[in-house]
Amino acid sequence: MQIHVDGNYQPLEQPALRARDQGFLFGEAVYEGVKIQARRPLFLEAHLERLERSATALELDVPWSLPDLRAILARLLSDFDGDTGVARLYATRGSPQGTPSALVWIDPLPLYSHPDTPPWRLACHPEPIVPYLPGVKHTNRLSHARARRLAHRSGADDALLVHAEGWVLEGPQSNLFFFEADTLHTPETGCGVLAGITRDVVLRLAPSCGFRTVEGRYPPEIVREADEWFLTFTSAGIKPVAAIDDARLPAPGPRTTRLAVAYEQHVAEALASTEPL
Repeated sequence: MQIHVDGNYQPLEQPALRARDQGFLFGEAVYEGVKIQARRPLFLEAHLERLERSATALELDVPWSLPDLRAILARLLSDFDGDTGVARLYATRGSPQGTPSALVWIDPLPLYSHPDTPPWRLACHPEPIVPYLPGVKHTNRLSHARARRLAHRSGADDALLVHAEGWVLEGPQSNLFFFEADTLHTPETGCGVLAGITRDVVLRLAPSCGFRTVEGRYPPEIVREADEWFLTFTSAGIKPVAAIDDARLPAPGPRTTRLAVAYEQHVAEALASTEPL
């Protein structure tokens, strides 16, 4: 497999960043993950637009136009085992006196994205956090990585981050949703969560499935008392949740299933209107 680094292609296993790159040293970098299915990038334009917004917030440049990025992904796919995966896009500050760096490569889909994997069990992260620039998809993700590691150590599949002021935020790589009857709730972006691409799609689809949507601030005890839970990911779409800490529910629930069917139909339509790479 190959990686595209600053206009050149090289083996993925070779070093790609300079030792003094500010992205490596200080986390001055932004990134996106784009699902590729049947050689078609899903919601690529929305991901690139969010990457550009994140880069602007950190005064970074994104060197790819949409046609440029499609051409790079097509070249990388020609050396990739399969036509489905996750494209990783990174833009960094670069060295102090140098130019910014830009990297693109493709990884296999994570195992949890496969539809036959069981619903997840979540654990609220015991270390409350205050997100830094939560609307920017930057690489300062230490609290997220630590939360996931501690959750795995406790026997859970993933973590839920909790704000220092007491409300649930999101997963390390996902957004949280839960149902109370036919009302679909999710933490509001103003409370410190990143607005996921899949999150936005689900919020647009929910009314057509008969669900009212509410964005708010929810303490863990309210979330644990919900009727159904699920997460949204770029790679996995809608992921049912069967447990949060000691609270358990049958999963997937009927409302989650109805919404998941609508989401998969929307994805199929989006892919059908997308030219293959």
